[in-house]
Amino acid sequence: MRQTNTRTVAEQKPLGVIESVSAGLGLVWRRPWTLLVPIVLDVVLWVLPRLSLAEMFRPYMRQILNVAALQTDPQVAEGTRRSLEQAIEAFNVLGIVATMLNAVTRLPTLLAVDAADVPSPVPAWTSSIPVLEPAVFLFLFVSFFLLGLLFVALYLEWIAQGVRPLETPVAGASLLRVAKLWLRLILFAMLLAGFLSGAVLVLLLLTAIFNSPGFAGFVMLLITVGLFWVFIYFFFVPSAAAVSDIGVREALKRSTLLFRAFFWSTLGLVALSVFLDRGMAIIWDGFTVSTFGVVIGIVANAFIGTALLAASMVYYQDRLNAFERMRQAVKPTKK
Repeated sequence: MRQTNTRTVAEQKPLGVIESVSAGLGLVWRRPWTLLVPIVLDVVLWVLPRLSLAEMFRPYMRQILNVAALQTDPQVAEGTRRSLEQAIEAFNVLGIVATMLNAVTRLPTLLAVDAADVPSPVPAWTSSIPVLEPAVFLFLFVSFFLLGLLFVALYLEWIAQGVRPLETPVAGASLLRVAKLWLRLILFAMLLAGFLSGAVLVLLLLTAIFNSPGFAGFVMLLITVGLFWVFIYFFFVPSAAAVSDIGVREALKRSTLLFRAFFWSTLGLVALSVFLDRGMAIIWDGFTVSTFGVVIGIVANAFIGTALLAASMVYYQDRLNAFERMRQAVKPTKK
């Protein structure tokens, strides 16, 4: 038997996908304070004035429209103009930060993309504050993103406390783990940004060299498939770093090892997590037509998203214990 902060389970058989998700739901139900960070993030996106990037991107939009007007008929150009206008109106510094936090750490957020369509409940804060300079945007984005990662580190630590084996409390140990996890999440975000920048650079170079739209589409397909598998194999990195208090390099190894040793069950958990996260987000998005509905949607989305994160941590810890049992089983017996 293994005892954790939230449950006691038999160790003879590894947990399945559904059992892991069920354990994640139970963990969040018993530790409701883990919902605080994602709820506060969505409330900030909902209530505070938008830091709009529309004016900064509008000159680039005009350039795109001029090119489209030369190459297409007026009706297509007008449709392109309306689509781009609608897209740039949704550009918001805090929304982009929330989207990146979700991409790097899976922090659940309902209003990262749709904040512009959900008016603030505070009438005095319904206006937007334009951000006109790229340097100002970069400063705001980096500052808010680093601050957001700090709160995400606290959020992941709260969840991980319910997954780790029971341990004797040590004063200040939790704060130290949060600080170390924050630095590791920054490094992990930089690593992902490096992969994405490298992929874009390769695409641009090959497109410039061969000057072929068909070849560019083929390269884009290869890069998309490659980035998809990077996402898959790196899925458990934040969970591993939070639960085991390890560095990014070791977390990468353990995340990859999960797929190598338990490929189909691990892939099943990833697929189910993505399906539930995206599918339920569509449902909660339908609640955002009223103030009460927004509140319900924010809380429900935070609960499901946090439960799925907890499920990935439970699954990781359970498989780590399975590796340890296998290692003990093959260890030669001393005579």
